[in-house]
Amino acid sequence: MSVERVLVEKNVEIPMRDGIILRADLYRPEDADQPGKAVPGIVTRTPYDKEQSGAGVVAVMPNALKLAERGYAVVVCDCRGRYASEGDFKPFHQEGPDGYDTLEWVAAQDWCDGNTAIYGPSYVGATTMLAARERPPSLRCAIPIISADDYYDGWTYQGGAFQLGFIGLWGSGLAATGYLQRDHSRPPDAAAEMTAAIMGNGFQLLGSRPLNTMPGISQEGVAPYWHEWLEHETRDEYWESVRHSADYSRFQVPMLHIGGWFDIFGIGTVRNFRGIRESGNPAQHLIMGPWAHTNYDRWLGEMEFGPTGAAAAANVIADINVFLDRHLKGADRDLPSVRWFLMGANEWRTDESWPPPEAVQRTLYLGSNGGGSMTWGDGRLTDKCPEDDQRWDEYSCSGYKPVLSNGGSTLHVGVAQPGPRDQSKAENRDDVLCYTTDVLTEPIDAAGPVEVDIWFSSDRPDTDITAKLVDVHPDGTPVSLVDGIMRARFREGFDQEVLLTPGEVAQLTVDLASLGHRFDVGHRIRLEVSSSNYPRFMPNPHDGESVNASTEMLTAVNRIRRGGDHPSALRFYQLPD
Repeated sequence: MSVERVLVEKNVEIPMRDGIILRADLYRPEDADQPGKAVPGIVTRTPYDKEQSGAGVVAVMPNALKLAERGYAVVVCDCRGRYASEGDFKPFHQEGPDGYDTLEWVAAQDWCDGNTAIYGPSYVGATTMLAARERPPSLRCAIPIISADDYYDGWTYQGGAFQLGFIGLWGSGLAATGYLQRDHSRPPDAAAEMTAAIMGNGFQLLGSRPLNTMPGISQEGVAPYWHEWLEHETRDEYWESVRHSADYSRFQVPMLHIGGWFDIFGIGTVRNFRGIRESGNPAQHLIMGPWAHTNYDRWLGEMEFGPTGAAAAANVIADINVFLDRHLKGADRDLPSVRWFLMGANEWRTDESWPPPEAVQRTLYLGSNGGGSMTWGDGRLTDKCPEDDQRWDEYSCSGYKPVLSNGGSTLHVGVAQPGPRDQSKAENRDDVLCYTTDVLTEPIDAAGPVEVDIWFSSDRPDTDITAKLVDVHPDGTPVSLVDGIMRARFREGFDQEVLLTPGEVAQLTVDLASLGHRFDVGHRIRLEVSSSNYPRFMPNPHDGESVNASTEMLTAVNRIRRGGDHPSALRFYQLPD
């Protein structure tokens, strides 16, 4: 169905259950309010201004006007406390009830046939997920794009470490644009400091210590949520109440999950797809491309993905149209369960599950003769676990001279770029350990989640362990693929803090997200291990106290154990030849 005339209505008022009014723009076929002409309703709820969000702000987000031309009524709504909508903005915690109320209001309008969907990227993906978990009666399907499964682990924190670069800059941007709300009660004297903070040096902003003194955002009345994020350093009820993975059975509609291998929320996108399917709702679809949160082209960092690597050439919007038509209009066409991009081979593949059914988990063990430090050391990755662990790899680490973030699944606008980047500088540091395979004589296709088990000891009560999977090209260039972190105090769960006993060996697992990549002939696989990744993560002060309240940094001496009773290892899924 294609319509010739679309009506756009501005600032339509939508009442919430507590009397707050949200405002939205409505795009619909002109005659949809006539008898027998009603159409399905599609909602997207944004904190980023409905005046811009309806256009499709990323290449994997549909355009509201185009959806209306295809016979849908599209409602683009400002979230509570943002731009034209009333109320106070409390990220995440308001979006479930408000999303439910918005969808049911849409379903009751004379231009809607009673069937609704919801979609959106990033935080708009959060509003999508949080509304879907409330199970609105009218909801028929949902499309969460580049979004997370957990607003503690995978959004505000990861592996227990505060995502400083992302949260500091994103949070400051939210706080600053809060002054653009139609009616607000934010202190006027803080506006100038807020603007100066986000327009200035990003590294200077992120260098504020303690974090609750960060310029602009930390001023009283500007952004109460900033202080809440810092105070709730564990996964307590504040975070648990909005964690999707706490009960995936609450998601009962078909969903199309869209993400990227270098997207900051790629780890959560895959978790949502797998978790909802495993909870008994098989009508889930997943698309994973070679993209970062802000990049959907065929080139990113050190890699080029071919003509179909760009989102615009990968039929993502077409897949979204197929999905919506099936679940809102009863069309016969359907999507494969999983469509994913194999980097290195630069080809799209389809499968029934993730990881693919034929993928087999492979384990590569860390080994060395005690000289795993830096590129030219003797660290190695082997299929056989070393027999003993007599000589550990030791390094000193300090938050005053952290390993700088370079690429990866980052979102540090104005500070650093995401994606596959040359890690040569990092690997020349003596606090970065490198474990490498022999040169490959056959290609290895990695397809699935990647994890690293690390056995270690520290002379401090707390430390971080970071891990990064790297493709070493034939010319020696080490190109990063996926990375992660685990704060030692959370090795037994994010809801509890168990400090280290200095000198005693402990074990933890670092989740490096999922990957679809070919390590080609002549390449080598490398694992980097260290204890910082700044400014992506807030450095650990190593004193066992509150990391977010710290002002001083101690030096830690960490020892990575491998072999024998301490089988540190890289684990990933490999496709058969």
